[in-house]
Amino acid sequence: MTRPAALALGLLTLTGVAAAWPGPVPETAVAVLPSGDAFTLEIAADPASHARGYMFREHVGPREGMLFLFERDERRPFWMKNCKVALDIVWLDAELRVVHIAHAQPPCPAEGECVPVQPMRVARHVVEFAGGTARAVGLEIGDRIEVLSEPPLF
Repeated sequence: MTRPAALALGLLTLTGVAAAWPGPVPETAVAVLPSGDAFTLEIAADPASHARGYMFREHVGPREGMLFLFERDERRPFWMKNCKVALDIVWLDAELRVVHIAHAQPPCPAEGECVPVQPMRVARHVVEFAGGTARAVGLEIGDRIEVLSEPPLF
């Protein structure tokens, strides 16, 4: 690799711009839950968008969410640092089945420790909704979420 190419790759990696998802990534997708409820999802597919998530957002709409795409299974903790609204955090396996739900996670306190929440099992992807959404639509462990997008993610 040439020196300029190596430098550019290093800068992309340091700034978190290098894509983590292996294929084309749309800006949004639609999640259809077993209840039939549909949600517009923002896509977080690279380290920078994973880290940013819903930080500093004043509002998450009742039919909005964010889908975090990852390439491998892990017990991946999430935290509510710099979040301003409560969120439901839903961990999914590679087949988009719910493996764990953290209901209505409150924002971290302005002062003191921000404790991450971690699933009980490994998961591949994560979806966040406004706090209370999972219970309101009856989402449960084992349910499958259908994700529709163009180009298709799955």
